[in-house]
Amino acid sequence: MGTSGHEHDHDHDHEHEHQGGGGTRSMTIRRVSLPAFETALAAATGQDVPALEGAWAELERAEIASGGTLRPSWARVLAAAPGAPVQVRVVARQDLVSFESDIALLPGIALVRTQRVRLRATAEGYEPAGREGAVELVAVDPEQLWAAVRRVLPPHEALRAAAHVTPLSRERHLAPPRGVAEDLRRRVEADPLGRTPGAVLESAVDDPELSAVLAGGEAQVALTVLARTGADVAVPVGSGHWVLADEHLCAVRTASGTPDVVGVEPGDVAAQLRYLVTGAHALVDEAITGQVGA
Repeated sequence: MGTSGHEHDHDHDHEHEHQGGGGTRSMTIRRVSLPAFETALAAATGQDVPALEGAWAELERAEIASGGTLRPSWARVLAAAPGAPVQVRVVARQDLVSFESDIALLPGIALVRTQRVRLRATAEGYEPAGREGAVELVAVDPEQLWAAVRRVLPPHEALRAAAHVTPLSRERHLAPPRGVAEDLRRRVEADPLGRTPGAVLESAVDDPELSAVLAGGEAQVALTVLARTGADVAVPVGSGHWVLADEHLCAVRTASGTPDVVGVEPGDVAAQLRYLVTGAHALVDEAITGQVGA
């Protein structure tokens, strides 16, 4: 979706076959302008369809529509995506480019919608400087979710590696000082691409590796997972935040209330995503069982 910062592995549109250890898997990939996507979403969800010049022609070229209406497969997935039982958001940054992906996990299919964002650096993080006027849509079997997610991550093996849980004995804890830790907790909760101001680092942090991580490193990945347990109830399941600094991967963990910066091995991003998505599905199943038994 661009050439600055990190790029997608594939920039085509239509079906792609990927060969891997698990055999052949396919993704359906489309790239359309934002007006065309908004037109398709409005049509699928029964909203007033905006009269945007050329939108339907573009959707037909992308094989999302035919004869002035959405193709049934796209109509179904676009209509169901806003209320998907499990939803994931991934924000990934390399230098001054980020990719924001919203993922709807539906029975039998996952839809990944990604937009590229140009960033400007600030003292405490990064803010949007401009959004690309296009979105990429990837439809994939939920079993292949990681294959779809990894293509929007920065091109570093530490971030894109297959799921691997770092043994506790090999984790490296880089404990931030108390004042810095509190700033880190607030920052991570408020902004997935935040960073500790340089003035704070210079006065409070002596460890060069920890300082590089807190400053944001060269790449960051943040994800959050929600489970929809009722018509209007979306339960936060968990989140993850990683920083790659000098090719060392660190996870920023805040679940305990006290922020911890932990050096982890490649595969931690995929493992955490798998863990959280599994937990989200369990919550959804539990809610459905409770509703049936009520």
